[in-house]
Amino acid sequence: MATNGHFPLGTLHLIERTAPSVPAIGDLAREVHQALAGLNLPANRLRGRRIAVSAGSRGIANLRELVRAICDWLKSEGALPFIFPAMGSHGGATPEGQRKILEQYGVTSEQVGAEVRSSMAAAPVGRTAEGFEVYLDRHAWEADGVLVLNRVKPHTDFSGKIESGLLKMIAVGMGKEEGAREVHRWGWKFGFEHVIRAMSAVTLASGKILGGLAVVENEMHEVCMVRAARPESIAAFEQDLLCLARPLVPRIPFSKLQLLIVDELGKNVSGTGMDTKVIGRGVELQPGEAPAVDMIYVRDLTAESDGNALGVGFADVIHDRLFQKTDFRKTYLNCRVALNPAPSRLPIHLGSDREALDIALGHLGRPDPDEQRVVWIRNTQCLNRMVISAALTREAGKLAGWRLSAEELRPEFDADGNVAPVL
Repeated sequence: MATNGHFPLGTLHLIERTAPSVPAIGDLAREVHQALAGLNLPANRLRGRRIAVSAGSRGIANLRELVRAICDWLKSEGALPFIFPAMGSHGGATPEGQRKILEQYGVTSEQVGAEVRSSMAAAPVGRTAEGFEVYLDRHAWEADGVLVLNRVKPHTDFSGKIESGLLKMIAVGMGKEEGAREVHRWGWKFGFEHVIRAMSAVTLASGKILGGLAVVENEMHEVCMVRAARPESIAAFEQDLLCLARPLVPRIPFSKLQLLIVDELGKNVSGTGMDTKVIGRGVELQPGEAPAVDMIYVRDLTAESDGNALGVGFADVIHDRLFQKTDFRKTYLNCRVALNPAPSRLPIHLGSDREALDIALGHLGRPDPDEQRVVWIRNTQCLNRMVISAALTREAGKLAGWRLSAEELRPEFDADGNVAPVL
């Protein structure tokens, strides 16, 4: 039923995850040092050598602490570490833009104890049997060795035995814009897993990679595993680690939603702005991997995205504030590199939450407040706390590892028709 010409949003309740499946690591630096020491790298590959350490743009938990721990360990072995942005074409494909992304994560020379060398120049490394050209950041190529750091997790664009991890970092992130373009150029034809494996194998065979350090995060976005591998073992090692990481990815614990409200999307949240395997759009899914969602409303863009609103195309409705913050040059550049226009398509944008909810709820057939199946999240990475509608509380009460608040939340609209974030 409409109220004052508007379609009412029902009462909401908070649910919170009480504990992750795997606890966070207490002493992260100690774990990093032990993992790297376990590689038993020859002393002559480290002492007095210039070692490049990759740092990406994906919002890895504790990135500053991880990078600093790697640099501290390298210095303890007599090496001369430096950091380089390994993020393909992100940051507007400029050295300044990529340096700025790292600064937002606290990865600066002062914070990690090593110089940050940012450049978009890439050196040709070789070519795969299929003809894929392989590239490596010029600073990394000119170093005496490279330590690769990345998180292992399911990827938002494809499914396979390896997805987002060290091999993808080697082929795409460390390949700068040229490497990213090459992976996406051939990925749509040959399959992304095949292309990433083939291209990373060329870089691994060059002898430039000393090893890889991989982390896995639990459902609460905490580092819960740290593992390291020598170059010849990285592919098999990552495949095994993905099996451990896959069930730890945070999910929305309901199978069917009418409306998903997302406070923010962003490149620091997911490569696709919103994790496709959380929202169930833009990627082939495994059975039960994500809920079926009728409508998605997104309210804002993260500051860390610096205007790159890739993923906005997965929404049905957005707030004007997101539209106003969008840098279309950066967004379209990302899509052009990925050869995938869908994530940049512009949905209807409206000036207030009230207008957006009227559109969404009206499209859904104006469900009565006590029948609405609504979930409200901060973003697709922060899923340990979410707000749900009354109709979902009956299911939430049966969820293991979750706590349902009895307190009712009633969002209040201000004079402009907007509400404060509920999370």
